[in-house]
Amino acid sequence: MIVSFRQTYGNDRGKLHEILFKDKRLIEFYNLCDLNIVSFHNCSKETIKNYKKLNKLKNTEYLVFNDIEYGECIQRLKKKLHEIKCTHFLFTQDDTFSGNNDSIDLQELINYVKSHSDKFMLSLQYNPALENVHRLKIWPHGNPQKEKNENILNLKPDEILKTFDVFHLDTSIFVEKTWSGMDDTPYICSVDFLDIIYDDFYIKSGNVWDCERYLQRKFSKNSIPRFITDKIIFRNYNFIGKTLFKKEIDINLLVNKNLY
Repeated sequence: MIVSFRQTYGNDRGKLHEILFKDKRLIEFYNLCDLNIVSFHNCSKETIKNYKKLNKLKNTEYLVFNDIEYGECIQRLKKKLHEIKCTHFLFTQDDTFSGNNDSIDLQELINYVKSHSDKFMLSLQYNPALENVHRLKIWPHGNPQKEKNENILNLKPDEILKTFDVFHLDTSIFVEKTWSGMDDTPYICSVDFLDIIYDDFYIKSGNVWDCERYLQRKFSKNSIPRFITDKIIFRNYNFIGKTLFKKEIDINLLVNKNLY
């Protein structure tokens, strides 16, 4: 059973919901999953009601988490996944939308995921040639600066499928190449990895930012498989919330996709 998860935080996220239901490829992908868990963390009843009016996802189950930290949300989610005997888990945030996926056969992607029953993780955002825009790196003084777009891995694929290639990387290579060893970007994994990623220290870290910082520290020293494809299939667009240094770039990308 492949279960997707998408969580909305607080209110004033209506623009994200509007973009989601314009994103036909993302909706198509969710609808290939066996169950779609839509979670609301400290959201008003009105926010939840408005989302439900727009919802186009099949097999949707709603979770509502109020007055608990983000880490505890993930703990309760893990319990739910165990109860329903989930085998594969698709992680997305409420700002996850389509990347360069027009040429991807999404059913082929689902079949590929199902063919790996354990010790499997596939990042849907990172790829060897980066994005078709300049990358931004945050230097120690905190100011974003543009870097030249280049193929920083120069790898040959380990698996070649009809509509995408797969590279067998791990989190140590992500750290080496200045990507985040593990973060909140979209991925699919076999369910056995969830206890490795979201351990007790993660759960106790509290808010989403401290949880993510814990993962970055953890996977700078520990390595697990984290495969990538030759496409940015889905990715996070940071233009609402606290992480806004790529706001203009991400909005322009969405505008070019007729999503914003």
